Amino acid sequence: MIPRRSAIRARAIVADAADIRSNVLFFLGMTILSLLLIAGLSNIAFAADSDSDLGDGGKYGGYGVSSEMRQAMVLVENETFANALPFLQREVTNNPSNANAWNLIGFSSRKLGDYSGSEAAYDKALAINPEHKGALQYKGELYLTLGNLAGAEMLLARLNKICSSRCSEARELNDDIAAYKKAQ
Repeated sequence: MIPRRSAIRARAIVADAADIRSNVLFFLGMTILSLLLIAGLSNIAFAADSDSDLGDGGKYGGYGVSSEMRQAMVLVENETFANALPFLQREVTNNPSNANAWNLIGFSSRKLGDYSGSEAAYDKALAINPEHKGALQYKGELYLTLGNLAGAEMLLARLNKICSSRCSEARELNDDIAAYKKAQ
């Protein structure tokens, strides 16, 4: 037979263990919930901050992209650049710090032969985000169109510092420069 004092002490120990277990489970659950919340917010930030790719579900897609930007991206993908520009202009009017929109204005303007407008838009994108890979690549392509090989090579060097040859923008600009040199 267990003495009365020992029985009370044993029940207290069991009750304390149950409280500790409840607290551990509560904090573990809160930690998991916090990690899931952080992971979700990171995905939103990644989608909103990325700087190239126009494909379905590409880097411009996702959370925080306006209807103007989504419509412009479809038009750019379909190579209807003149139709995309009004949507992009509305986007930068509403959100002048959207480097992705400025980049697409530069791209569309270049494809339409407006080289000075293109360069100005790329410059705005790069003023907002000096490491905008798409703007660096496309401005390099613009320089090649204008015969400015040294300028294109300078932009390739900047891309290589950011992502070396691991990113498609650096590889594509490098290939364009090689093709340009071969054609000379």
